[in-house]
Amino acid sequence: MGELENIGAVLQKSLEKINPELRKKILQKEIFKRWHEIFKSLANKISPVKIQGETLIVTSTDGAVLDALKFGAEKFIKLINDTISPGIPVISEIKFGRSFDAPPVIAPIPEQITEIEIELTPEEIADCEKSVAAVADKNLKATLLETVLSRAKSQKRKLQSGWHKCKFCNLLCPPKEILCNICAVKERGRMIQEIRKIFIAAPETHFREILQRITRQFPYLNCTLETIESARMDLILQKAAKISYGDTESDAAKFLVQLIRQLPREKLTDAIINRTLKEFKFNLADLPPLPKYEFAKPQKRSIKKFSK
Repeated sequence: MGELENIGAVLQKSLEKINPELRKKILQKEIFKRWHEIFKSLANKISPVKIQGETLIVTSTDGAVLDALKFGAEKFIKLINDTISPGIPVISEIKFGRSFDAPPVIAPIPEQITEIEIELTPEEIADCEKSVAAVADKNLKATLLETVLSRAKSQKRKLQSGWHKCKFCNLLCPPKEILCNICAVKERGRMIQEIRKIFIAAPETHFREILQRITRQFPYLNCTLETIESARMDLILQKAAKISYGDTESDAAKFLVQLIRQLPREKLTDAIINRTLKEFKFNLADLPPLPKYEFAKPQKRSIKKFSK
């Protein structure tokens, strides 16, 4: 493997052969190792602090340098991504902060737990070595193995501290959590969709009944009356955006009134429909016509002549 070959290309090829979850973390770690290579003389004036998701946080004691970075943020993001791994975005945002002599304090990761000395068994070490065995470059393999071993220790430390696998995937969760963050977001989305289905089938359904049904279906999520009301309002606005002002006869208009008033269809009256849609007129697909104002024509003022 030639020395002139771009290390980003090497990483991209090699990382395909190991655990995909590690790709981005390993590539992000390279940013700190190659900081001076990326920014050259400017590297002495700015310091990388940490990476949160895909956001790189940097600080500097020089306000002028920070201003230059802010105006050229997109350029610097592209420079980092192209240098570290062409084709695989490593970061998508840079946040800047002012530093005053003292080194920046790195806040602990929310899921970070107390450090415990962890030793891997020979079998666990062998599994880690096996996961990077396909990487040909010795230096790159050493870097990857270091990361894989560190992750294996972290996983083992968490398991010994009461962490457990997510209900739906293999990611680890803190002792008091049932789902990992990714699955929690997906399941909450499914829960909201189920609430919407209940309202669509029967707009008059009481909140307490919905809460009981959703709690039985999603016992691992926290559903509240506020959650149900939020889902109902979102559905109301979505339906209202398809109804024209003045429409009081269509099924869509009547369904909207049912949803707003939480009434069954047989209890709707013309008065209820008209009053509800009139109160809700500014949320419909088109605004009501503006009233026409007629202005009186100005009258000519007569000038009286006074005789001396």
